[in-house]
Amino acid sequence: MRAKISPPKRMAFIWLGIALFGVLIFFFPWLIGMDGFDGGFPLSIGGGLVSMTGVIAAVLYFRQASYLDRILKKESRLAHWTYTPEEWKVYTEKEHQEDAAAKRGLFFMIAIIAVIVGLIMAVAIGEDFLIIALIILGIIAVAALAAFFSTLSSYLNNKKHLGEVYIALDGIYFNRQVHIWKGLGNVLEDIAYDKAENESPGIVLTYSAPSKDGRNSYTARIPIPPGQEEAAKKIVAKIAAAHLQTGCNNF
Repeated sequence: MRAKISPPKRMAFIWLGIALFGVLIFFFPWLIGMDGFDGGFPLSIGGGLVSMTGVIAAVLYFRQASYLDRILKKESRLAHWTYTPEEWKVYTEKEHQEDAAAKRGLFFMIAIIAVIVGLIMAVAIGEDFLIIALIILGIIAVAALAAFFSTLSSYLNNKKHLGEVYIALDGIYFNRQVHIWKGLGNVLEDIAYDKAENESPGIVLTYSAPSKDGRNSYTARIPIPPGQEEAAKKIVAKIAAAHLQTGCNNF
């Protein structure tokens, strides 16, 4: 059953509220008669930045909500699967283990790079070793917290909500998370029917999205309910034919 307000639309309204808060901060110094050189200008600049960030984020989430509406339309659907509590529990625990392992690998890579950079800085500067060490430890701590909380957030979401997935040609809505590979600058990189020995089959898809540092890659693993294996293979073939062969995945 569809929620009255989808998660992307809810996030859009939250960011609109943040943008409004930024507007209030922007005008606050003038409302109370604060001199610009006594803190008024920094407050207004900060409020303007908060407001612009909120508006941009809200627009992106409203666009995501629009794509979600298309995915949920019956005529656009390739499949709508639900899972039994037992099936979803198996998936949740397996996904948590794989996600945690991937995040640990990423964390260790960041930590090693940070230590190497710190050593290079220490040798090049030749002083302020304590400051450099604190900076490196701070970077490692932030990376550890980001890995931990992102893994925990996905795990708790899967445990809280019994899974279901809506699959369309250009995206999926999987357990309250939207994955889009056409539009928003996103590109489908790979999709496959995955069947490991002694494990339930699944659809594994990878897509990339633009970011400030280039492109970020995302992977979604969708379990296939018993009896839907042949339908899943046809879905994989249809999505692959529509996106992997065209080379152009944007509106």
